Amino acid sequence: MMENFPFLQGGQVALLRARVETGNVLDENHELAIDDRQKVYTIFGDVKTALLAAQNIIKGDKSIECVIYDKERAVLHYITVDNL
Repeated sequence: MMENFPFLQGGQVALLRARVETGNVLDENHELAIDDRQKVYTIFGDVKTALLAAQNIIKGDKSIECVIYDKERAVLHYITVDNL
């Protein structure tokens, strides 16, 4: 089980982290998400702020990839070390 997709309003977006090699979802502490009590989605007020956060996460750990979703769960950005 994993945390349910959050309810987003207006221009809010959700950022999800995962390990590049395995695709395993990570929580906000970059630990393997194994139950629904772990927070795997981080909500941002806009895409620009989420992109900056994703870039900082990946610069700190190149084995992490990030996906940014809109309120309709559509993928807006897929960020890896290769497309910073």
